[in-house]
Amino acid sequence: MPFRSAATTLALLFLLASSGASAADFEFYGRAGDAIELDFGALPGVAAGATFGGLSTGGFLGHSVYTSSQLSQGSFATDGRLWVLANPRFDTPGQGDVNSTARGFQGRLEGSLVIGGQTKTFAVTVQPGYTGAGDGAVLQSFERVNRTANNPLYVAQQQQRLRYFGFVAEGGSPVAVSGAFNTATDTAMQTFQAVFDGGVNATQSSSSQADGIVGPTTAAWLNAANAPTWDELIDPDPQVPGTFSLSNLIGDFDILPGGDRSGTTPQPERFGASWALDVFTKGSALAKQTTGVTQMTNGISTLDGYGSGAFHSSHRVGLDIDVHVDSSTWNVGNGSLSFAESQVVQHALAFINAPGTTGVTRVLTSNNDIRNAINAQAPGVAVLDASNGHLNHLHIDVGVPTRIDGLANLPGDFNFDDVVDAADYTVWRDGLGKTLTQADYTVWQANYGAVRGGTAAVAVPEPTGVLLLAAAAFGRRRRR
Repeated sequence: MPFRSAATTLALLFLLASSGASAADFEFYGRAGDAIELDFGALPGVAAGATFGGLSTGGFLGHSVYTSSQLSQGSFATDGRLWVLANPRFDTPGQGDVNSTARGFQGRLEGSLVIGGQTKTFAVTVQPGYTGAGDGAVLQSFERVNRTANNPLYVAQQQQRLRYFGFVAEGGSPVAVSGAFNTATDTAMQTFQAVFDGGVNATQSSSSQADGIVGPTTAAWLNAANAPTWDELIDPDPQVPGTFSLSNLIGDFDILPGGDRSGTTPQPERFGASWALDVFTKGSALAKQTTGVTQMTNGISTLDGYGSGAFHSSHRVGLDIDVHVDSSTWNVGNGSLSFAESQVVQHALAFINAPGTTGVTRVLTSNNDIRNAINAQAPGVAVLDASNGHLNHLHIDVGVPTRIDGLANLPGDFNFDDVVDAADYTVWRDGLGKTLTQADYTVWQANYGAVRGGTAAVAVPEPTGVLLLAAAAFGRRRRR
């Protein structure tokens, strides 16, 4: 963050202080991947002992809202607690999304309720990301399918995080947030668990972690800063549908079409764990840079992972990639590395050495020459399939990273934009006596310049009380 002089800070605060007051009586902020808690009963702007009712959530259409009564966390009529879970599939401007580059839904949702006999409006601004520690992180008490002792709030948090990460139920249906750990949640959770467990040819049934039970390890990965997501591989420069040809591969990579291979039918196995897609895209770029040859994947995983069992039994959790090789190498080798075989080796090494990825744990081939040449530079990585099942492609197994602890939200970052700055002052000012207190100002001032995931910004002056009072006074004059 750049240095700001005191004069610059004062000018910025004056500008921010002149902005209009909040449209809603109560303004809240949260993250796209979280169950965002709204605790009206604990707000400074709500009288002790107030009652709550008349909840209107028409402005949350398509998103999920659950009260403490619905999630067995208390009585909404007396505690005024509810949770908002933004639908990650509402990620287009037509659905209210304001940030097309960020995962899930970001935008403003509005509703109302009756507090102590008076109707009050509230709004939730959903910001990017998810909370990995502290308030807002996913909790667990060994939730699992058909268990009566499950905590419905924890289940809702787990479901929200799964669907935010893109994991779907067996069959491809989205995970719905209900607070009930159903079969759809169970199958999606098993895919997530099999991904972070990893290993060669991992599946939902073979992984030791994929039992569907959400214990400490699974919750830690749901909260991890480097948690896997489940995504579709998108070709940025595809061939024209109906004209696909192996002799006309374009860009760093192409995706082998399904059906008659003409390009009119998409490849069903074009989905996978983010770690695998990262290896493939970065490895393809390095391979193209090295040899000038565009890479092509024959398949990764189907939309739900489970469906790959009909094509490739080992491709069910999105960590296995099949990469096409030149037809002249479709043999077992003759002890002498040909030019085409040497290119395949260079491509394999590009995936193995792709920078900034989780790495490759195994390359499977049925060509001895290719296997030996890969192992000469990456000992033990290449394995021979003597059944000749991998003559026309390399099978690449992607590694799993060391888990990185999840990030808590910054104290004083009232608008959840990952930096404590002057913008948070306006949130505090407008929320003072409603959602925030004078003590929150002290927290903001003490953390001014802090960046989420980093350290306090260097050489950013803390605004003084005099500057803040001046800015606030300026704002009051503008509102008269």
